[in-house]
Amino acid sequence: MKKLLLILAASAATAGTAFAQTPATAPAPAQTGTSAPDQLAQRRAQYLGKELGLTADQQTRLAPILMAQRQQLQLLREQRTTGGRKQGTAQDLKASEARADEQIKTVLTPEQFTKFAQMRDQQREKIREHRANNATAPTGQPE
Repeated sequence: MKKLLLILAASAATAGTAFAQTPATAPAPAQTGTSAPDQLAQRRAQYLGKELGLTADQQTRLAPILMAQRQQLQLLREQRTTGGRKQGTAQDLKASEARADEQIKTVLTPEQFTKFAQMRDQQREKIREHRANNATAPTGQPE
């Protein structure tokens, strides 16, 4: 009886380690809800193309600008989270946005850029409202 229990325990331990050594497959970006930065920039360019009435040439020229801006924002986010750097982040964000705006102005017509700026301001206002609502909403935890 002891031998049987010993064999069962050994086989269970061996089976557990065999499963632990099986490489896990990483979920594809579409499954996790995130996309590659270049895909996000392309989708944003397509969206702006539809909303602003951009030509194919304008969309093509706009995509790398949006990609560079997204990469710069990601870099700033990483610096803030990994390095604990908070001071100066707002200024860096504003400078990054100003550089991107100057580049975008060279691609868009003045009317398109005005509408672009309005869309951006509306989106920011929605974010502010969302944050304000979440900050004042009860957490549901007992006090």
